[in-house]
Amino acid sequence: MVHIISFSGGKDSTAMLLKMIELNYPIDIVMFADTTLEFPEMYDWIDKIESLIKYKIVKVKCKHTFDDWFYGIPKKGKAGARGLIRGFPLTAYPCWWSRDGKIKPMEMKYKKDNTIYIGIALDEKKRAEAKRYQKGDNVYKFPLIEWGWTEKDCIKYLEKRGLNHPLNGKFKRTGCWLCPKQNKESLKNLYLNYPELWNKLKQYEKDSPFGFKPNFTLNKFEEKINNKKKRHEQQWTE
Repeated sequence: MVHIISFSGGKDSTAMLLKMIELNYPIDIVMFADTTLEFPEMYDWIDKIESLIKYKIVKVKCKHTFDDWFYGIPKKGKAGARGLIRGFPLTAYPCWWSRDGKIKPMEMKYKKDNTIYIGIALDEKKRAEAKRYQKGDNVYKFPLIEWGWTEKDCIKYLEKRGLNHPLNGKFKRTGCWLCPKQNKESLKNLYLNYPELWNKLKQYEKDSPFGFKPNFTLNKFEEKINNKKKRHEQQWTE
């Protein structure tokens, strides 16, 4: 039985990793699935955490790129029959890129008969009930839930250790920067602070047959932000 920590690099999985080491949990592998769509700060953070622990973080990737999947034509379904590219994952369903760019590469690496630790906090306990954690030949454990730790507890723990996650407070989701499940505040932050990523996202939206979000366009969202900014500046000059 191999003990594997699924390390996403987010605040929750970081707190779980460090606390497990502190409590002398059995750990054989610390694994990070690189979707290739992480924020630039995330890669620096992962290097920093690796420098603090005695384990080498094993990095795995999908053999296909996000663009391969985004611009690829599915073999099944109505979209494929119409010759449409996949485009963005639908917000109402599990993300196909999370499945193919994150979950599958890790499953290919650890195969079966392992104990896998997942950094899901108590706030999101329902996520631990996903079917993929209930089937197969691996045992999934959720230390944060077992400890009763919420996301705030994870932040406090990291702060006590002098660690402030660089994406904490900036984005609700710290995984893929182009995730259509990001809330509006996170998208605003992306627009204001990551112009290159924002412009790339707009190109993806233009190319995607299903758009970025239902009843939502990045151009209109950008307009609202700029108009609000102009009104605010006018108030200060009057």
